[in-house]
Amino acid sequence: MKDKSSYSLLKRFIKEAIYEKRTLAIVTITIIGSAIANIASPYILSVAIDNYIIPGRYAQFWLIAVLYLLALVSQWLFATLQTFYTEVFGQKVLKNLRRMLHDKMLVSNLNFFKDKSTGDLVSRIINDTNVINDVLVSGLLGGLSSLLSLSGIVIAMLFLDVKLTLVTLSSVPIMVLIALYFGGRMRSAYRDTRQKIAKISSVVEESVAGIETIRSFGKEEDTEKEFSKASTETIKAYLRVAVYMGIFWPLMNIASLLSVIVVIAYGGYQAYLGAVSIGVVVAFIQYAQRFRGPINNVVSMYDSLQSALAALERTYEVLDDENVEEYEGIHIEKIKERIEFRNVWFEYEKGRPVLKDINLVIPAGSKIALVGKTGAGKTTVASLLMRFYDPTSGSLFYDEIEGREISRRSLRKRIGYVPQETYLFPGTIMENISMANPDASKEDIIKVCRELGVHDFIMKLPKGYKTTAGEAGKLLSVGEKQLISLARALLKDPDVVILDEALSSIDPKTERLVQDAMLKLMNGRTSIIIAHRLSIVKYVDNIVVIDEGKIVEKGSLDELLSKEGYFYKLYTSQHS
Repeated sequence: MKDKSSYSLLKRFIKEAIYEKRTLAIVTITIIGSAIANIASPYILSVAIDNYIIPGRYAQFWLIAVLYLLALVSQWLFATLQTFYTEVFGQKVLKNLRRMLHDKMLVSNLNFFKDKSTGDLVSRIINDTNVINDVLVSGLLGGLSSLLSLSGIVIAMLFLDVKLTLVTLSSVPIMVLIALYFGGRMRSAYRDTRQKIAKISSVVEESVAGIETIRSFGKEEDTEKEFSKASTETIKAYLRVAVYMGIFWPLMNIASLLSVIVVIAYGGYQAYLGAVSIGVVVAFIQYAQRFRGPINNVVSMYDSLQSALAALERTYEVLDDENVEEYEGIHIEKIKERIEFRNVWFEYEKGRPVLKDINLVIPAGSKIALVGKTGAGKTTVASLLMRFYDPTSGSLFYDEIEGREISRRSLRKRIGYVPQETYLFPGTIMENISMANPDASKEDIIKVCRELGVHDFIMKLPKGYKTTAGEAGKLLSVGEKQLISLARALLKDPDVVILDEALSSIDPKTERLVQDAMLKLMNGRTSIIIAHRLSIVKYVDNIVVIDEGKIVEKGSLDELLSKEGYFYKLYTSQHS
């Protein structure tokens, strides 16, 4: 990440935020207008008392009354517009921040996600940006408005009477001390409530996700106790906030009232002596009453700013991450001849190679199986083929074009990838299949499903193609999701098919249906099967055996069995 200093973070944020120039200009006008109207009404009142009411000039009084009414209406109007347009400005900034974060995640490579949890990334997009909006946009603009109002009030009072101004300001330090003392404690209490709410959310999420496990182990009572405990702690946290609020605002009211009493006492005495007019005293009383809110806003702004800067730092940490996929490159229309690994080494962590000097030629239209123990490096080969990662050293060629020179987007259009764990989005079966080719018609999708032999299975679902898959496809079995994934891959009409453990975790009844669909998908295409169940290898041309990141054997099924080597042991252990 770039410079993390508070100044640099704020400077960068402000530079990005002011792109919303029109809305910001409106907010600025409303802040200035609100401050002027707030200052004007007490001054107009003092003029009305001294120049019209006391002298008895009631014939002209309507003019000053209209001015005072206009000042009050302006004050209300500008305050309303300021609140509205500050929120508009904040939401625009919030939208841009969230869009940038979401876009960054979409173009980041898999290294970006390696050390980040889903919950943390979601929190950065939702919670951290909310804090930034609440504090750096609404809070900061509100604080600046309060500063402007305070400055205007002090200037107006100094213009009316310097001595009375100093007396009026004598209670301000008390308000500042109260705000400082309770401000941090209230923020701590609010922070605690957010943590407790997060805990309740976590308990509920775990209860829903793990309901079968909870019931199978008879943990309903324990889960209920955990939820009750979290609820009780949340109530205590909110009561703590209520206690602080119950003490804070009455104290601020007393301090504000104290300043009014001082003004009445001293100002009244000065008016009795003829040193100041009654209208000026009344104006000072009104100004004194307007100190409380702005002072609290300005004092609380500092601590809130620290929280926002922490959220801003987490946001820019994501935006500045350099693990980004490059989408530029040569556009390929078809993979016609072969795929070749030349001396490919790969490591996720420096100094710990996962693939070691892989040399492999896969002719177009051929079918190979990658086999080996768990952790041997088979799935990493698929990740390199899809350019989720690039080799640490060595090269991967597609028709004599080095993989790094090819546009990732165009390459992935030519490859149909069926991962071990199929992810379905919470839409219908039809919508999930059409992801592979949004231009495909309903008839095209049904044709593909018939070709794969999965149409009848889909029609047996409650609503056929309109059946909802549920969140992450949880309403379908593993085998059913795999069938949808195979249909999705065929709709793409790829040159190359990668099937990563497509038969794992599937019941024997569904396995035959999935296997038949796999064979139809592989027909006429370059096919790479990562196989755990070795029964599928009889359908391929060549078998590549990987152990500890190295190719240890290559050949047809009969050749490898006749050698009675590494593959022979794997095969016979499954078929004994």
